[in-house]
Amino acid sequence: MMEHVRRGLVLLPSVLALACADDPLTRLLPRLTVDPEAIDFGPGIVLQDNLQILRLKNEGDGVLVISGVDVEPAGSVFSVPEVPKGLGSRAEDELTVVFVPQRAKERYDAKLIIHSDDPTRPNLEVPLTGVGGIREIEVFPSNVDFGVVNEGTAPRRAVEIRNLGGDPLDVSSITFTSTSVDLGLLPGTPSRIVVPALTSTVVELVYSPTDLGADRGTLILLSNDEDEPRVEVPVTGRANLAPRAIAWGCEKVANQVGCQGQLQRRSISAGLRRSVGLDGRESYDPEGGPLDGFRWIIVERPGPSNATVFHSTDDLVMRKRATGDLLVDAVGRYDLRLVARDERGLESLDRPESHVVIGPKDLEVRLVWDIGTDLDLHLVRPNGTVGDYGNRQVGTSTGSDCSAFNREPNWNDPGTRLDDPRLDRDEVTGIGPEIISLDAPETGAYTLYAHYCDSRNVNVNAHVTAELYVRGLLVDRFPVMDGFRILPGQLWEAATITWDAANQTATAVPGVSSVQARPELCRN
Repeated sequence: MMEHVRRGLVLLPSVLALACADDPLTRLLPRLTVDPEAIDFGPGIVLQDNLQILRLKNEGDGVLVISGVDVEPAGSVFSVPEVPKGLGSRAEDELTVVFVPQRAKERYDAKLIIHSDDPTRPNLEVPLTGVGGIREIEVFPSNVDFGVVNEGTAPRRAVEIRNLGGDPLDVSSITFTSTSVDLGLLPGTPSRIVVPALTSTVVELVYSPTDLGADRGTLILLSNDEDEPRVEVPVTGRANLAPRAIAWGCEKVANQVGCQGQLQRRSISAGLRRSVGLDGRESYDPEGGPLDGFRWIIVERPGPSNATVFHSTDDLVMRKRATGDLLVDAVGRYDLRLVARDERGLESLDRPESHVVIGPKDLEVRLVWDIGTDLDLHLVRPNGTVGDYGNRQVGTSTGSDCSAFNREPNWNDPGTRLDDPRLDRDEVTGIGPEIISLDAPETGAYTLYAHYCDSRNVNVNAHVTAELYVRGLLVDRFPVMDGFRILPGQLWEAATITWDAANQTATAVPGVSSVQARPELCRN
């Protein structure tokens, strides 16, 4: 009897074990949870993928098997591209949910159903909500002030057009209205742009003031923003106009300040070693303020030139270098620019009225020799006579011989000195050059002479050479080599120069090879 009982007790654990194997209270079970329990996409970008992450977690002790995921209703704007197959105990994974709204402002609702072997929630539902995004324009800054802008500059200011909404923003019109052409959109700005959702673009304004006073304008943007289809951006700016540098040139005479009392020109011709007066005292500030100073720039000069602008006065205005003079030290073209500065430090712009151009004379003759003595250059006008000095007075003498004893005769038009010859340099102790130059020669034959005056009583022969220049270019030399030998008191006819006024050309024929005794020519 006791033996039978013991056998039964031995069998009991096996039976209990079999019974526990089928008991749901003791089986390892999965348990699915999600975070968040509902997904609200809010405004989504229309016709684009808008993504949200759904976190999955198996909080049970058993392995979770996911058999599938559905979205109801079918054909919804929501979708799940990829689904995990399962989760181990206490494991986590993610599910990407995609929302593609079709129209702006439209609301969409659906539910995501996750099918698994979770015994408590085999079909877990997650509510889904979203709205088609709208176009929402924002413009920054809301107004533009360029402040005070110097003339001659062109600063830019950017205006950002932002689309804060979820639908493409069509800015169908970009225009600018203004009181002045100085203020406006940067050239090349498109009249229409499309700004994708949640992005921005920039248009630029430019201000280049040229007139007095403030300038105003308005940037106008028209778009398909439902709530704010028209945006206006006020734009302002104020000009600081550059001073106006007014430059003049003139013939320079002794003790002359600038061009005071002289004929002022912006294009002037000057012979070698002649001084040209410069005057900028007519310069002004368009806004009425005082000018703080001046400077002269030599923009262009002949290659050999070392000329500088010389200022020779202590007057307060002149110390600011409004006036001066320049010595022509090489034949060629000089271009001088006057720069004026206002009290704010702004300098004048490069304008035609700020330039003085100095060019060579139409016709120029020179004489050089080989010993330190006094030789004289004579240029006799057509049908004139060597030694005809007239009254010898500068500007009034009608003598036909321009030389040391008739330095600036009045030829051709008596009402102007622009066409008169001038002895630009008289050399009495060196070897030259002596120079005579003139503009607008009359048509006809001029005669060029060299006379040996010998005021220093050197009493030895000299070898002389004459040169002919047309507008600064050497066109002939007499004789070609070594110079022509003359003695004190002798006169040599170096060349006959024929000027064609219609074609502005000169031709020369060498003079006679003999000399004349004319000592009286150098008696003043």
